Amino acid sequence: MKSGFHLILSIALLLMNSCIDPLDLEIDDQAEMLVVDGLITNEPGPYTVRLSRSKPYDSYADNWSAVEMGATLILSDDKGNQETLTETAPGRYQTSVAGLQGQLGSTYTLSIRTKSGETYTSVPETLRPVPPIDSLYFEVRPQQVLNEEDVEVTIHVVDVLLDAPDPETEKNYYLWQWQSTFQVNTQPWDYTEKIRGVRVPRPKDCCEVCWVTGPTNSVNVQEDRLLNGGLLSRHVVTQIPVTEQAFGTKYHLEVKQLSLSEAAYDFWRILKAQIENGGSIQDPPPATIIGNITNTVTGERALGFFGASAVTRSSLVIRREELGVRIGPYVFPDDCRVITNSTTERPVFW
Repeated sequence: MKSGFHLILSIALLLMNSCIDPLDLEIDDQAEMLVVDGLITNEPGPYTVRLSRSKPYDSYADNWSAVEMGATLILSDDKGNQETLTETAPGRYQTSVAGLQGQLGSTYTLSIRTKSGETYTSVPETLRPVPPIDSLYFEVRPQQVLNEEDVEVTIHVVDVLLDAPDPETEKNYYLWQWQSTFQVNTQPWDYTEKIRGVRVPRPKDCCEVCWVTGPTNSVNVQEDRLLNGGLLSRHVVTQIPVTEQAFGTKYHLEVKQLSLSEAAYDFWRILKAQIENGGSIQDPPPATIIGNITNTVTGERALGFFGASAVTRSSLVIRREELGVRIGPYVFPDDCRVITNSTTERPVFW
């Protein structure tokens, strides 16, 4: 499964190719650009870097993005330490558990040599501190949406918010990521199959209870220009529609607050704009997403970003009865394991 960032980057690249106005990049129709997704933090490793190749838009339906195998990756810091990553799966490169670990104030560089002999290097990234999350909480609000019949209906949405102090001694840039987990209870004994146009009972023995995990599905960044030294208050981390599936029992959310360099913030900010504004004929042409990884011979920029971030975490549990809105039973007459990203293994925090 792709990481949240890799999926987000893929969506942004597709949107750039589907805009009416062309992106101002000197790329021929058959260009296959290196795509890099990697991050070192102050949390224990291993750290992962994913490499792939972007495909021309006209080949998207076949294999729009292909993993880049057989490369040599070296992660180094400004103190002379370095580690060669191991390819643990096609296009997935990792440090060892006991290998290089991110330290506050240290600067990190990623060097890449592809199987074909191309060499790339990242701009050095300094691992900057990040403040703790003071509080993580939620509010429920109604929202008007159009249903499948284009009729306006009212749904309820959970806004997940946080408060955090912002240090006043320097410019600060933030990125938020999160992972959700919720329990589903299904009815495999009611499973049916259509045979010659008739639904016939085909009860299944397993499974009734699963846990569904979802990764970060959007880009959430902010700078402290308007609150330097103050309190980052009521920042909306994510919004969760209230559904029978997600809130059958309770909903667990783990939020990570990451520090960014100014260059990393600019990258994520532009990527966010591409995703939110791309695709409409009324939209302006997309801006070039400038990463920090360059071919050392040709000067060509790779797509993506290798970053260094400090991380603080906080978790939130939202119980069905705390929402204050009526939620009907979740009806799914099938094995719960067929639901995307589901497992019968109970999470340790449940």
